[in-house]
Amino acid sequence: MSSSGSAETVEVLQLKAQASVESVEPSMSEWSSLVIHVEPPNPKRVLYEEGLYDPGSGEICAGYVAQSDSAVFRHAYYSYPCVSDPGISHALLGPAPKPFYSDDGQELYLALCKQMNQTPVRIFHRALLGTKADLSYYCVNPYGIQAMTKSLVNNKTLTSIDLTDNFLNDDACFHLGELLTTNTILTELNLAGCRIGPSGALRLCAGLPNNKGLMVLNLSRNQLGDAGTDHFSQAIFSKSDVREVNLSSNGISGKGAQTLSEALEWNNHITHLDLSRNLLYSFPSGLYNLLIELSNSQLLKYMNLSWNSLSGTKLSDGIKQIFKAKNLQHLDISNNRLSTTEVAMDLTVFMAKPKKMVTYNVSYNPIKSTDSILFINKLQSKFVKIQKLYMDGITVNVDFIKKINVMKLLPNKQNVEVTYGYVEGLHKAASPDPRETTLNRVEFICKKPKKNKVDIALVIYQLLKEGKNILDTKEFTEAIEFAGVSLDDGLIAELACIFPGPTSKKGAKRVNIAMMGEYMKRKWPERKLPPTPPPEPEPEPIPIPQKEKKGKEAKGKGKGKK
Repeated sequence: MSSSGSAETVEVLQLKAQASVESVEPSMSEWSSLVIHVEPPNPKRVLYEEGLYDPGSGEICAGYVAQSDSAVFRHAYYSYPCVSDPGISHALLGPAPKPFYSDDGQELYLALCKQMNQTPVRIFHRALLGTKADLSYYCVNPYGIQAMTKSLVNNKTLTSIDLTDNFLNDDACFHLGELLTTNTILTELNLAGCRIGPSGALRLCAGLPNNKGLMVLNLSRNQLGDAGTDHFSQAIFSKSDVREVNLSSNGISGKGAQTLSEALEWNNHITHLDLSRNLLYSFPSGLYNLLIELSNSQLLKYMNLSWNSLSGTKLSDGIKQIFKAKNLQHLDISNNRLSTTEVAMDLTVFMAKPKKMVTYNVSYNPIKSTDSILFINKLQSKFVKIQKLYMDGITVNVDFIKKINVMKLLPNKQNVEVTYGYVEGLHKAASPDPRETTLNRVEFICKKPKKNKVDIALVIYQLLKEGKNILDTKEFTEAIEFAGVSLDDGLIAELACIFPGPTSKKGAKRVNIAMMGEYMKRKWPERKLPPTPPPEPEPEPIPIPQKEKKGKEAKGKGKGKK
């Protein structure tokens, strides 16, 4: 056991000795970090220090300059530090940059149509560079109106939009109303025949008070009714600056006119108002109040009340008051029921009030001919400035025509234009000639057969040639039946009435053949009897020789003797 233990002790000591030998560090002179490698000196720098070398101005020849197509230009003699973050973090983590569109709105319109899955309208896209977008009768998708209105927010050129007869829903009217709140360049909006109804008018008129640029608004044929007129009146009451308004063919009654008159009490800037083809005859007090309010206007130039079945002195008195508008130029009250003398007097009493009046249209009103002369009497005054008086369809008399001719001689009335309808007493309607009608009937009966056609004119001429100038109805019937013509008794009696001859002692009617033949010569001048051939000369007797005569006489005498 001692021998084994000593062997293990010897191995341990040997291992410790090896470890002590391996852990010995090298001397400091042998450290690699302290070894200094000296580079050889730059020969140019040595020569420069000795004054034997000049580096020059420092400019680098372009031949030694490196060029790159990238945004960072690298130079051969310089090195740039690398970019820590070229924008990748912002591109991945930051919000997407907003796209930039030009003010004309063309690129924005295409982008919106693509986003909304709508087909772009080429005419509108082109019109964004012009002044008018004419989309009338184009069947525009009402859901595409949103893209159109948003593309016009910053547009500075388009001033007129025409959407005539494009059926628009409430959504389209809402976006048009929003356009009116932001766009101040648009001056004309035509929505005629779009059938927006009262609900569409509510959404459209919501943007009118905030718009100060729209001047012309056409809402004709939109089925507004009195409810839609109330929404428009509220926009007028809220200081809307629209000037020319067309509300024709909307079924507006006098109640709608009443709400419009109440709005005009606070904001009366309308210059053109068209209320034609409505139902203003109902509730006449509402229309009367509207006319009274418009008579106080200093801006009204055009007023149209045609096709409203207006009648009565109350409405005529309101029309009389509207002449007090100082700047009134055109007044149209045609196709109504203004008929009585009192109404005619109301329509003419204030014709001299407006000093800028140009056109006055009262056509197709049941005004009497005696009352129509009131208009021309007033027009002759030098204080009346009307240049065109339209009275189409109104009956006038001869005095009316004479006064027009006299008025044309006045110095300030040569260019005045007056139209009128039928003139009483000037022309008489020509009744059809019974002779021509009856003879045409006889001619038709004579030419009706396919085989035996007879010319009645030649039959009459033959009777005259035979000296039969006057015949009673029985003899005339027999004469024409002999010629092959069969006429009924009624037609024969008609010929006896239009070509009468002297009656017989018994009172029987006769036909004047001479009169009938004279009229036929003027009616059918080309028809004539064939010329009568001259009579053949009688043959001359053949002379008998005397010898033969004596022989014959002798023979005769001999026979007698026998």
